[in-house]
Amino acid sequence: MNKLNILSTFYCTLSKFHTNLGLMMFKYLLTLTFTFGTIAYSQTYKNVVAKQDGLSITVRYDMVGKLFRGDQVALTYSLDNGKTYSIINDAEGDLGKNVLPGKNNEINWLLIDKDFIIGKIINFRLVTIPDGMVYVDGGEYLRVNIDGEKKEKTEHSVILGSFLMDETEVTQREYRHVMGKYASDYTGCMECPVENVSWFDAVAFARKIGKRLPTEAEWEYAAKGGANHSSKQKYSGSNRIDDVAWYLGNSDSKQPVGRKKPNSIGLYDMSGNVWEWCADWYHDDYFQIASKKNPQGPDYGTEKVVRGGSWFSNDVFCNVSRRYKLKPDYRDTNFGFRCVKDL
Repeated sequence: MNKLNILSTFYCTLSKFHTNLGLMMFKYLLTLTFTFGTIAYSQTYKNVVAKQDGLSITVRYDMVGKLFRGDQVALTYSLDNGKTYSIINDAEGDLGKNVLPGKNNEINWLLIDKDFIIGKIINFRLVTIPDGMVYVDGGEYLRVNIDGEKKEKTEHSVILGSFLMDETEVTQREYRHVMGKYASDYTGCMECPVENVSWFDAVAFARKIGKRLPTEAEWEYAAKGGANHSSKQKYSGSNRIDDVAWYLGNSDSKQPVGRKKPNSIGLYDMSGNVWEWCADWYHDDYFQIASKKNPQGPDYGTEKVVRGGSWFSNDVFCNVSRRYKLKPDYRDTNFGFRCVKDL
């Protein structure tokens, strides 16, 4: 079911000056304007007003429509005129899972130690994060391609907007609920990732619930930890593969999702358990010629990208930079997927 939500976006220009008391105290001055957009959720955010009082910003808003169980209200901000947004994790008030519909909901954000926003125009946005999804901040990262045959490594800068991603691979239970049938390799583990699904199967599932498959660039960016990623980690969340992945060295079958350590933004099993289909057609040298901003993959091809490795893979294929490809109609016992949703 499509849900409708009004995105409340407003802008703040901040500056500072020292007081004449000889203390390192700052005053933030705000100029606010409001614009509105739409996004697919069941909440409507109205009458959004921001006020500055000393070192605190207070955001008040009305919310029409109840949150679904597990959904969360979040406040995000942008320093680049709305091109990319980052979630605010240290605000307090009417945020999270237990926000009730009604008037005069309130969020407070302290500006102490926030010198990075001084002199910037800040674009705030209220969003609803669905249960089971993670907000991935937009940003720029260095995409590394490891060529297994030529043993060459190439690097390309990529810029992505913010998006939502499933925190786990789609499970057998979820697939059965949406598609009305089990995948062909159903073995009784309802919380294990669905497998034996083709790229076409994965796309059909995603479309039914208003989502899509991630692009290859989105998948790698999220696997590395998004805007605060660590380029030093081989696997999604750690350099110790046993901490974050089910693979050939510690498993002889798929495992229930979410049992290993998540990466820094809360995504599980991005390395190991099952390979994950991406939206893109595969091409060896695509990122050398691709658009730097939100690359969507080649226009055509014969094979689709899969990423992340599986329980039947050695550690090399669980590396977050390792690429692989398969025919889109291919099905096997260690290939599944997870979905993303646009903001």
